[in-house]
Amino acid sequence: MGSFWALVPLLLVLSTVNCYRLPKNVLPETYTLEIITSLGDHGQNFSFDGKVWIHVLAVEPTDSITLHSLDLDIDSALTTVTGEGDEEGKNLVNGTHYVKKDNFFVIELSEELSAGNRYVVYIPYRGDLTQGLAGYYRSSYQDRLTGETNHFATLKHRWVAVTQFEPSDARRAFPCMDEPAMKAKFQVNLGRMDKYKSISNMPIAKTEPMEDSPGWFWDRFEESEKMSTYLVAYIVCDFEYKSAMTEGEHPVEYRIWARPDAVNQTDYALEVGPKILQYYEKYFDYDYPLPKMDMIALPDFNSGAMENWGLVTYRETALLYDPMVSSATSKQSVASVIAHELAHQWFGNLVTMSWWTDLWLNEGFATYVAILGVNHALLQLCNRMYILRMMYLFLGEDVFRKGVNQYIKDNLYGNARQDDLWEMLTTQAHTAGALPEDLTIKAIMDTWTLQTGFPVITAVRDYEHGTATVTQKRFLADVKTDDDDEVSSSDESCWIIPLSHTNEKEVDFNNTKAKTWVSCNKTETQVTEMPSADQWVIFNIKATAAMRVNYDEKNWDLLTKVLNGGKHESINVINRVALIDDVMHLAWTKDLDYKIALGILDYLTQEAEYLPWRTALSNLNVINRLLRRTLAYGDFRTFMKSLLTPLVEKMGHIKKVPTGNQAIKLHSLIVSWASRMDMGNCRTQARELFREWMESSDPDNDNPIPQDVRSNVYCSALKYGGEEEWSFAWKRYKKANVAAEKMTLLSALGCTRETWLLYRLLDLAHKDDTDIRKQDSHTLFASIARNEVGLEIARNFFTSNIKQIHDFHGPRASRLSRYLTVLGDQMFSDNELQEYTSFIEKNGEYLKQSQRSVNQSIESVMVSNKWHKAHYKSFTKLLAERV
Repeated sequence: MGSFWALVPLLLVLSTVNCYRLPKNVLPETYTLEIITSLGDHGQNFSFDGKVWIHVLAVEPTDSITLHSLDLDIDSALTTVTGEGDEEGKNLVNGTHYVKKDNFFVIELSEELSAGNRYVVYIPYRGDLTQGLAGYYRSSYQDRLTGETNHFATLKHRWVAVTQFEPSDARRAFPCMDEPAMKAKFQVNLGRMDKYKSISNMPIAKTEPMEDSPGWFWDRFEESEKMSTYLVAYIVCDFEYKSAMTEGEHPVEYRIWARPDAVNQTDYALEVGPKILQYYEKYFDYDYPLPKMDMIALPDFNSGAMENWGLVTYRETALLYDPMVSSATSKQSVASVIAHELAHQWFGNLVTMSWWTDLWLNEGFATYVAILGVNHALLQLCNRMYILRMMYLFLGEDVFRKGVNQYIKDNLYGNARQDDLWEMLTTQAHTAGALPEDLTIKAIMDTWTLQTGFPVITAVRDYEHGTATVTQKRFLADVKTDDDDEVSSSDESCWIIPLSHTNEKEVDFNNTKAKTWVSCNKTETQVTEMPSADQWVIFNIKATAAMRVNYDEKNWDLLTKVLNGGKHESINVINRVALIDDVMHLAWTKDLDYKIALGILDYLTQEAEYLPWRTALSNLNVINRLLRRTLAYGDFRTFMKSLLTPLVEKMGHIKKVPTGNQAIKLHSLIVSWASRMDMGNCRTQARELFREWMESSDPDNDNPIPQDVRSNVYCSALKYGGEEEWSFAWKRYKKANVAAEKMTLLSALGCTRETWLLYRLLDLAHKDDTDIRKQDSHTLFASIARNEVGLEIARNFFTSNIKQIHDFHGPRASRLSRYLTVLGDQMFSDNELQEYTSFIEKNGEYLKQSQRSVNQSIESVMVSNKWHKAHYKSFTKLLAERV
């Protein structure tokens, strides 16, 4: 899927299915699927009729076979179980029943199956193509090439039938053993009208007319490799594609599909995709095992993307790119998502986790390796924290790669646990001398993966003797109170930490190998070879370990002086990022004084790199939300202006966008904040640019606003404009053909301060068959909730319409977690906390699928409430002293 953190709602669902495991007495070996798809043509319903033949192996004697099935109409009278090769075809079915709470369909047998024998389970069934974005569902679009009407009209629809099965929705499309370890081969046969095409995991072996059904055809696909049910995919559509062949000894046909009027936006994906695929073949030392790779951009899709083997599905924003319309950020995002999904073709598809508890490893590995794939394809660098990055850096690239490659080869087409990877990496590390013999990867990584949270280390220097004492504890992103000291002292959490460091004399930010290991068998670790007392030291080079670092006050003072003294570039940019992030979080938790934190931030007036600014402004944005409805907001704005002024003055006009990916991102970020803080005439410039667009004779094809500042210009123009500007943007949204531009406009529509328009948007976003797609409803809600005027409107809408919103999302009701998150982030007062808690208690029935997010959102409000009580007076006093 698109990213690890996007999986949080998915993980919430998985936590509910963990208890409902199938018996292991019968295992699937092959599935043969026949599915006829009706897409509403000529008075048809939106439905599918299916037949499945499951060839199973009886592992143990059993008098029943249990499958998964959800919302399918199974013809039990025609369901059969026969012995494989049984010439008489004796039907062993004695009856069937459902266990609804577990989604089980149980076939009762007239006699026990014999262990070691094979049987064929045949089940005919039908189902509805809903718009629920799960299982086998339908989507739609407006075809601008033919002029056919849009998706909510009563005639001439353009419909698409598509699957989304992860984690447990294959059972909505066909009866199956819907667990990742129950791998099998799949032979798919799709029945369709001649106006449509069909796609599945494998290439089409042959197409033949459907008997007694003129104008209908069967597309019969080659049998797949052994894989999990959640990776099966099939689509019926009228899309078009562009294709290419990869180079090398094992060429792969690579196709990018899109609706006909968007197929011209597939060129970029077709350029980078094959490069990344070939890079992974070399990196993993194993050829991509399928003969083709299809990628398709879908109008309605719940996730960012899904790594179905050989048929990767995407939201349009994650795959399509138009160089005349899309931003540099969009371009980077497309490459990153493609790289992530292609990494899964090996790590996740070829070798799959045994159960969902190891999903983090699949997603984390794909996220990290995607960085390597993007770097290879685009020759540009990016950095992300992840514990896998830590392991990669302390082991070294060669050891890491060899271990991963051997892990894949040892588990081809099978399932594995994280411990299998740890064992292989340990063997490689000990062979290469990259890890002390008394340490194993399992021992290290278990401390990072089997307990909650991550550590903060505190390094206290002995300046007289040139040493430092390092201690560790769990980092809790909560405001510390007196009671927390007792809890912290009783917390026995401990991590085995690779400890790297450098200093002002050495200045070596390239050696990320551990100079010392912080272990769990002693309370503190002594570090020697510290610099002289007038020189700084930095631990955790390039943020190798996923932890925070605190220092004694003198070392913080030395770091503040070098950063503010014009020598900030002597510290690696990743460590500048880490210093900013650590100092702001440590001040939040009261482990550090905000005076030290703001002293570090003062150096930003000299900073010209994007990553430090992004990190600083991300942290300051949290405080911005907490202060914007208080009397102290004026002083906070003054402080922000003092940081931003040098860059705003250097920037000039907002339309003067620089070149280079990082420079473009920095420009866009500063424009956003300068506009928010009313600096540099940015608001006026934005409104003038927007007015120039409004006066264009062909606004849908002639937009004078540079792509990379459009989100800021649109929002500012609508926020400080009126109904005329909003109506213009709404028309452009409805006519936009590039998904990224459409999303930019949708978010901007939520920036208006016209309350009736905000209510109108929320109403449209939560009804079927409107111009706002279901998948985008939360994005719009978030935009409105982050609007100073819109917060109360969004909160009232959510609390007053909780049942409607729950029912609207249907099978994906877990998406309510996203609403809760954005609302929880905005609240902090005692009254808000009390009202929010009371609302959740009264509406628990609608929030069952979002329980963890419910708890997290309440915790978020409580933490913000504690911050106000602990910090508000002292922090605002500090700001006032700086004015």
